[in-house]
Amino acid sequence: MGKGKGSLITIFLVLSNLGACKSLGLQHIYTTEISATSSKLEIHVINVGQGDCFLIISPSGKRILIDAGNNGEGAGCVLPFLNDISITSLDYIVASHYHSDHIGGLDEVVNGLGGNAHIVFAAYDRGGSYNSKAYTDYIDAIGAKRATLSADQTIKFDDGVIIECIASNGSIHDGQIYSGVDENTLSVVLVLKYHTFEMYFGGDSNSIIEPYLAPYAGDVDVYKVSHHGSATSSSQQLLDILKPEISVIPVGDGNTYGHPDSGTVSRLVYMNSYIYQTETGSASPPSEKGEVANGNFKIVTDGYSYTISGASLTPMTRLTDSRAPEGGIISMNNMICRGFWWGRIPFAIRTAIDFRFDFFPNYPLEVLKDN
Repeated sequence: MGKGKGSLITIFLVLSNLGACKSLGLQHIYTTEISATSSKLEIHVINVGQGDCFLIISPSGKRILIDAGNNGEGAGCVLPFLNDISITSLDYIVASHYHSDHIGGLDEVVNGLGGNAHIVFAAYDRGGSYNSKAYTDYIDAIGAKRATLSADQTIKFDDGVIIECIASNGSIHDGQIYSGVDENTLSVVLVLKYHTFEMYFGGDSNSIIEPYLAPYAGDVDVYKVSHHGSATSSSQQLLDILKPEISVIPVGDGNTYGHPDSGTVSRLVYMNSYIYQTETGSASPPSEKGEVANGNFKIVTDGYSYTISGASLTPMTRLTDSRAPEGGIISMNNMICRGFWWGRIPFAIRTAIDFRFDFFPNYPLEVLKDN
C-alpha cells in the first residue's frame, strides 16, 4: 500500500468513526455561492410551471440562463430568484426555441436586469424568425447581443466547463436534417460538460430529430427531458444512447397537454432513470422511482460526483458514469451517512469526496475500488 493511499484511507476511516456524515448533513455541504475560487458547477432548475428555465453557474462564476418560461414568469419567478442570489448580469442567454413557454419570460429578465448591457457576451438562439408577440418582445430586449448558435459550436470557459451545441434550427454537424416549420424540431440542443459530468438539454426536440441527435449526445448523467415529457419526445432510441441516471422534467400542474405522458415516464423508469419533476403535471413518477419538487431545485457537481437537492427533496449524491460502480448512489439521506463500500473500504459520502478532491485532486478514485 502506497503512502498516499494509506493516508487517504485513514482519513476516510477517521471521518467515519467521528460520524462526520451524520453531523454535517448534505444540506450544509452545498450552498449557492458565486465565487471565483469555487470548484463546483451549479445547475438551478427554476420552476416556471409549464415551461423551461435553467440557470447554470460555472465554478468561476459564469452565468448562463437557458429559457425563462412563459409571459409573466420572467418577472414573477426568474428575476426574484436571480435577486435572491445577487445576480445582476448574465454572461449568456440561450433561447432553446421560440415558443412562448420558453422565451416568454426572457424579455422580462433582460429588462428587469437593466437591459441588454447586462448580457455580458451573447444571447444565443437558432436564428431565423418567428411570428409571435413573445418572439418580438424577446428580440427587442436582447437587441445587438443576439447571436446565432450553430450546430457543432462550443462555448468554453477557462474553469473547464464546456457547452456543446449538437443541433440548432434543424441542423447537426453533418448538415441540415430537417427543413420543416415545426418549432419544436428546430430546437437548440446542448450538452453541458464538466470533467466527467454531462447533462443533456434538448429544448422541445422530438422523435423526428432524436435519432440524429443520439450519436452526438452519447452517455450522459442527467437528461433534461425534452418537451416536458411529451409522448412525442424521449424516444427509446435516444434513451438507449443517453442512458441517463437522472431525468429532470420541467412541467406545470393543470397543463392541458398531458405532460408528462405516462408512456414517456414508463420509458424513463425502464431505463432505471430516477425522475425529478418541478410539478406533478399529468403524471407523477411511480413510488421510489422519482420525486416531485413542487418548486426549484439544484444539481451541484465537482465534475466527478453530483448532488441533487431542493426544499422538498431528499438530497441524493451520485458518482458520474465514469466513476461509479453499478448503481452509483452514494447517499439519499441528508442526516444519516449510509456507508458505500468499494471493495472493503467504507466510503464516507459527500464529506469524504469533498476532502479527497480538495486535498488529493489528482488521486484517482479507481485505486479505492480495485483494492
